[in-house]
Amino acid sequence: AARMFLRLLSDVRWRAANPKWRGATCSRRSTSSTADSHLVALPAQAQVVICGGGIMGTSVAYHLSKMGWKDIVLLEQGRLAAGTTRFCAGIVSTARHAAIELKMADYSNKLYQQLEQETGVNTGYVKTGSISLAQTQDRLISLKRVASSLRVMGIPCEIITPKQVAQLHPLINIHDLVGAMYVPEDALVSSANVSLALATAASRNGVQIHERTSVSHISVQKGRVTGVDTDRGQIQCQYFVNCAGQWAYELGHSGEEPVHIPLHACEHFYLLTHPLNEPLASNLPTIIDPDGRIYVRSWQGGILSGGFEKNPKPLFTEGRNQLEIQNLQEDWDHFEPLLSALLRRMPDLEALQIMQLVNCPESFTPDMRCIMGESPTVRGYFVLAGMNSAGVSYGGGAGKYLAEWMVNGYPSENVWPLDLKRFGTLQSSRTFLRHRVMEVMPLMCDLKVPRWDFQTGRQLRTSPLYDRLDAQGARWMEKHGFERVKYFVPPG
Repeated sequence: AARMFLRLLSDVRWRAANPKWRGATCSRRSTSSTADSHLVALPAQAQVVICGGGIMGTSVAYHLSKMGWKDIVLLEQGRLAAGTTRFCAGIVSTARHAAIELKMADYSNKLYQQLEQETGVNTGYVKTGSISLAQTQDRLISLKRVASSLRVMGIPCEIITPKQVAQLHPLINIHDLVGAMYVPEDALVSSANVSLALATAASRNGVQIHERTSVSHISVQKGRVTGVDTDRGQIQCQYFVNCAGQWAYELGHSGEEPVHIPLHACEHFYLLTHPLNEPLASNLPTIIDPDGRIYVRSWQGGILSGGFEKNPKPLFTEGRNQLEIQNLQEDWDHFEPLLSALLRRMPDLEALQIMQLVNCPESFTPDMRCIMGESPTVRGYFVLAGMNSAGVSYGGGAGKYLAEWMVNGYPSENVWPLDLKRFGTLQSSRTFLRHRVMEVMPLMCDLKVPRWDFQTGRQLRTSPLYDRLDAQGARWMEKHGFERVKYFVPPG
């Protein structure tokens, strides 16, 4: 494995990062909606101002306009879909543990399927299906649980044998597998193009979209949003929606009344290869190997493969020095365990040439659930951010629920597990977030065990009885930053 890795490494080192790829994935300007937004003056007032032109912002705009709200302005500091959305791996996966996340992903999948027909923008939607692999019986039980949730929701899904895995995907090494879960309806999309399609549909419905416009301040009076200041003037508004991705934390603090949005970016790595001698079919199933901590999808005849390492690298996101996210520094030493896992799972890739190691920021939250809803401190201030690397899967559904929340006062599903109100000021400390995301990101692939507790950010709030209870053998859990007794283990 070491020899293979060195060969791949030397292959990468002499080959400069391929500019062709960047041209292919950089968002193409959607001429219908954003033709030189500089020439168009900002309106003096609007009912809703949305900040962020990634998949979340455009989805909220799309769904609000579908529900009949027309007086909407969407502002993007760079170009549409040029943030994390541009670098997204584009996997739409419905295999989720929480029921609400499962519903969001299922809705997104159905929405993206018909979006190209509706807008004329090519979204790159391909129904490939996905295969989640199990190397242990424990993992297989976990997959069976997910499969039963999917079936209840009416989503086709089956538990399959290693031999069936080999029939579905020719490159997979199955010798250490005990089974797998196959979800035939899962898909791939070009996430930047999905964003542009949503923006195109929204602008046809009357939404005004302005690129290269930064929001600097949110005006609040008597606990309610009254307007926003931008680098191109002021807009008075009744509703403000923060869809600023990794900048959402910063933006939340840029008003008279701070809105705490606890998320923190980490570096996320995936590699792109040149096409195989026999180029891979574009409809080959996506492989998710949680025990190996990796995912693999076909990409332009080659593969795209990334994962969630055990030692993530948090990013500092202070300041807005980067309007559009560029590829961050390559780090092959850091990616090596994931590359080894990939070569174990697909040994035939040994001879493949790597085109590029992509390193992009991805926002994570303190409990691995996304953040949505109205701020408890500022009325009319809504948030949709912190997608924990599942932004393209949740984009459609999350935008729909937030739009319903704004228009009707409540969403059509119970989104309580995702509500911004579950966090307090305590979870917004930079130090807390930095330590917590280093614990959260590896958990993306770990087995979900009941009654499990986070290790970082503990003992922040303790009662006067804490020491006495602890001395009597208390075992602790944490709720909203408070330490609470879970049970006692008596001496001996």
